[in-house]
Amino acid sequence: MSTKQVTDDEALRALLSSAAERDEERKIERKGNERKRWESRNDDRQQGRGSNKRSRYDDRSGRGGNQQNNNSNENSDYYGPASEQGRRDDDGSSGKNNKDNEKPPPTHKPNFGLSGALAKDEGGGGNVYKGVVLKFREPPEARAPNTQWRFYLFKGKDLVDTLHISKQSAYLMGRNTEIADIPMAHPSLSSQHAVLQYRALPTKDGSRLSCQPYIMDLESTNGTFLNGVRIDSARYYQLKKGDVLKFGASTREYVLMTENTTLAK
Repeated sequence: MSTKQVTDDEALRALLSSAAERDEERKIERKGNERKRWESRNDDRQQGRGSNKRSRYDDRSGRGGNQQNNNSNENSDYYGPASEQGRRDDDGSSGKNNKDNEKPPPTHKPNFGLSGALAKDEGGGGNVYKGVVLKFREPPEARAPNTQWRFYLFKGKDLVDTLHISKQSAYLMGRNTEIADIPMAHPSLSSQHAVLQYRALPTKDGSRLSCQPYIMDLESTNGTFLNGVRIDSARYYQLKKGDVLKFGASTREYVLMTENTTLAK
């Protein structure tokens, strides 16, 4: 049996050719595997999209069905008045719209009339004295009195002062010394605490005018007291000879008297 001699060059060429064929086979096999993986991935994506669409649709249809069932149950079990949306008036408009169209009731400003009125800063003007807006405005019937009225000021049993209060038609009382006609220093008093106002009003028979003193509390914090009783704010109270006024927590008493009155000792 004869043996064929293979040269080194032939052996090398055969080895390279075999290696090249194996590389080519590996490339083909790798491409095939990549294509399979790509196709498998696309199939999974397509299936996932289809399942998601179906699930969203199923959920939506389920909710719709539940809502319809709930509505039907509500309509069948409800025996009260119609709903707001279903109510209609004779003119065809809804009750809600009518409520929106209703005009609010008119608000009436307080009118104290002859009982007294606090001053209002109308139109930025108001009753201003020395740069301060006063809390009162004198009424049309304000007059300076002919009678010589006086305040006898007592602290306890001691006569502290005598105030002559007949030269003008009104006397402002309070802690603001810039504007008060009768300054009062007690810390419980307001800056504009009260006003003594003279008013000329017709007598009962209407035959003449009678000018008499009135007191009005100017919405003070701690109040004004007439003969021991706290009076309402923003209202005139007629004073008579012998009346006693106290203000806030001050113990001082203002006793109203006339010129010819003799105090008992």
